Amino acid sequence: MYLWERAQMIKEDPYSNMIDLSDASTHHYPQKESTKDLQYTSIMTSAAHTYGNALAFIQKWVLDLFPKDLFKTIHVNSKITHRQMIQTDLRAQSKKMNPKIIFRPRIAGLDEERFLKGTPLVERMTNYTGTWGAGSLRPFFTDNQNNFEVRYQMNRSILYVDVVCVFNTLLQQINYASYLQNRIGIGHNTNLSTCLESYIPRTMINMLSKLVDLPVVDKDGCTKTFMEYLNGHSQYPITYKISGATGNREFYRYYPCLIDTVVTDLNTDEGERTGQVMSSYQMSFTVRMEYESTGFYYLFGTELERVTHEVPDINDDELLNNTDDIVPVFTDIMCKEDLNLKPGWHLYNQASCRLEECNDHINIKELLNQSIIRAIEYHHKNGLPCSEFLDIKIRRQGELLLEGKDYFIDYQTFEVYFHNDTVYFTYKILININAAYINELIKTIYHLE
Repeated sequence: MYLWERAQMIKEDPYSNMIDLSDASTHHYPQKESTKDLQYTSIMTSAAHTYGNALAFIQKWVLDLFPKDLFKTIHVNSKITHRQMIQTDLRAQSKKMNPKIIFRPRIAGLDEERFLKGTPLVERMTNYTGTWGAGSLRPFFTDNQNNFEVRYQMNRSILYVDVVCVFNTLLQQINYASYLQNRIGIGHNTNLSTCLESYIPRTMINMLSKLVDLPVVDKDGCTKTFMEYLNGHSQYPITYKISGATGNREFYRYYPCLIDTVVTDLNTDEGERTGQVMSSYQMSFTVRMEYESTGFYYLFGTELERVTHEVPDINDDELLNNTDDIVPVFTDIMCKEDLNLKPGWHLYNQASCRLEECNDHINIKELLNQSIIRAIEYHHKNGLPCSEFLDIKIRRQGELLLEGKDYFIDYQTFEVYFHNDTVYFTYKILININAAYINELIKTIYHLE
């Protein structure tokens, strides 16, 4: 390529002369005649959430290596987790609480060796925004009609988790140490396939809403329309979470991920002496995880100046300063086959939630449109079961719960009451409907032809 050809390509590249709207202190809005210049702004996501997301996954993976309900106590010794302790058997409170398992996560430093280290693909090295094709930024969200797109900077994150298992007897310790050596390859890397979630800052959600003039919550209090818009323009599924007590809405980029995992340093001790009796025999090992994560989200467009007042200073973002706002949660991986739907039924809406207190409750009305609500009201008024057109399932940590035993739904207030004795778990709400039945019912109610 000749030098003049390269100069011409750079001149014609829309990314070569962009206006950064992130720096409010130095930004001067362009004049009306220059509004066609490509502008961009960057917003930081939550690294702490992704670390906690990975921690929740590896914790479940480790627990699944052992027999179910083996450990009476599960303890996570970290500030980046939702709750410090979960007791799987309340009757064990009066006992020694053994066997127990303890997780101690550690975040690796920037000097840690990792895949693609030293490349612009996973590291910010220079001002790459002038590189053809937006440099190393990865595509995420494109709206050609409104002339804007969202990209993200990929990172490679490393998380260490030190695991300590405490057993009552030496025999248990010996057996499970031998079991673990044969169950997994100690010291050998393996790829664990899963899905993680990257938090989309609330500021960016509000900016997208204003750019397309579409409210996050419509006049009926439903988020379905906005979620359909997001998923209709995104290259990744966008998931949605609601909170129990706070009711905060959170949006996430749901992406497949291979976690490079290796288990090392499997050790045992000689137990603790209590008088003349030995007890509390420990087995410990370390899990190293390396996986793809997200650094910044970048919004590109030609008319961003009318929404850039939404961009806060990085230290003022509610995500970074409010430690109770974003909580590490388990990402539920589900296939359509898991729904086991009858002919004519389909998945209408879904959302995840976490509970803030025991026997908590959440409202799911915002997940339903007016037609479904009207059909529910009609059936209750006439003493008819809603199972003809509505099937609401709830999963906890990927396992299906039983209505009536684990939760109760009040269809008059649309409140879901959970029978939970811990706030540790993550729940996923799945709403399945028979659309043909609802459409015919609405025609009957409103006397439509």
